[in-house]
Amino acid sequence: MNFLKQTFALSATALRSISERRGSSLVTIVGVTTVVAVLASLLAMSEGAAIFTGAAARPDEVAVLGRGADSAPNSVLPREALNVAGDGPGVKHTPDGKPFTTASTFVNVDLIKKDGTRGRIFLMGWTPGVRIVQPEVKIIEGRWYKPALHEVIVSDPIRKMYRGVDIGDHIDLRGTEWTVVGVFAGSDSVGDSVLRADADTVMSAFNLTTFQQVLVILNSPADIPAFKQAMESNPSVDLNVKTIPETFAAGFGQLNNLIDFLAYFVGVVMASGAVFGALNSLYASVDSRRRELATLRAIGFSGGPILLSVLIEGMALALPGAFVGSAIAWAFFNGHVVSPAGLIFRLTVTPHVVWVSVLWSLAIGLIGASLPALRAVRLPVATALRDT
Repeated sequence: MNFLKQTFALSATALRSISERRGSSLVTIVGVTTVVAVLASLLAMSEGAAIFTGAAARPDEVAVLGRGADSAPNSVLPREALNVAGDGPGVKHTPDGKPFTTASTFVNVDLIKKDGTRGRIFLMGWTPGVRIVQPEVKIIEGRWYKPALHEVIVSDPIRKMYRGVDIGDHIDLRGTEWTVVGVFAGSDSVGDSVLRADADTVMSAFNLTTFQQVLVILNSPADIPAFKQAMESNPSVDLNVKTIPETFAAGFGQLNNLIDFLAYFVGVVMASGAVFGALNSLYASVDSRRRELATLRAIGFSGGPILLSVLIEGMALALPGAFVGSAIAWAFFNGHVVSPAGLIFRLTVTPHVVWVSVLWSLAIGLIGASLPALRAVRLPVATALRDT
């Protein structure tokens, strides 16, 4: 009998024997399920936070920042920067000649969540050009805010998470009362974490005199180098031009790295417990089959198929946990809105999360099966026959 036939025969026997060890096998499956459910939930947070990488940004969009700044929070721009950017080379214009540019500024404000805790979000003021630069932002209820009035629109996630932000409600933001006049959707990134209002009104209410960034849409991504050169060499203002992914990497890179670290660190800690469960189950399997394995080796079965069959059994025990754990994470967390550090995003259990979970569970099964597999191969035939 060749290697493959031996491996198939031994694996089939091992898998059939799982039902005879229901208790220890169930411990392994439950352990892997728990690990995968936690890992998938944390990875869902990482997937949701991927909106802060800027990967979905338009390739023809750039951000104009203050000299030396790499992201909007640490940027300071004079008001004339908006006009300078609009006159730059390669800037896209509407048929009536308006440039695709908009400037913004923002401040941190506090609101009360529906669970009674206090949360930090951002009030962002935009110049009128925002509606042509960000056409994906749509009003789904109510209307847009009006200039010169203390009116705001809120994202749908903010409305679901916080108290007193329904249309018609009045909210106090640092001593100034603002009226909620609309709910927007379609800004599936940082925009979900903000209240939107008119830039001049925000600047007046909070005694601000500068913008923090200007967003510009160019005719083509090929126009970026020329636009960047023109802005950064302009002697009248100190400007810095970055692509949107560059600004997101600078502003949110540490957050994404922290979430990834937590996901895998917690996963490793919990996986070590599942490995011990797999070890216990598979040691019991090998021990109960010592005479059988010794007899097979005595009649000509080699050690390789025996070792491989135990490894296959370990992966077979771990694999159901991957799918059950992923299903649990999807049922309880997919689409759930969270807001670490005031940034709102949805947990997302994607096919990539499920695939990583499957690989993770198979690794647990392999590691847990490795020592029992080596024991099965190394146990002397005579000893196995004598001790059973």
